[in-house]
Amino acid sequence: MKVKGLVWLGIPADDYAATARFFTGALGMDVAFDEGNTIELSAGNGDRVPAVAPGHRYFGLYRDQGARIVPLFEVEDLDEAHAGLIDGGAEIIGGTESDGAWEWLTFRGPDGNLYSVGARHHPAS
Repeated sequence: MKVKGLVWLGIPADDYAATARFFTGALGMDVAFDEGNTIELSAGNGDRVPAVAPGHRYFGLYRDQGARIVPLFEVEDLDEAHAGLIDGGAEIIGGTESDGAWEWLTFRGPDGNLYSVGARHHPAS
């Protein structure tokens, strides 16, 4: 596995409204999408910072696992990454997920923190 970049940084936000205002106002990030209890903000280079509110399924997942932030590293091949994580002793949390644009999985590293690796879906040619 080779990481291509840090492309996403998930934040379970206790004060969701204040977090959204801070990232859009103080940091000037654009709203990529807003679904009421999750907002994804975009930096000028395309990197994303999603924030999730209490009650959202990822808020519970992240907090139940003790996470304050969850970075997602882009990889070319998620199956290869999954095998490498298992071989490296990572604890996989849940299973592979997909949203149509990305496929990802979450794992606990040896430092006890949560991380995700994901691969972009490439449209069939």
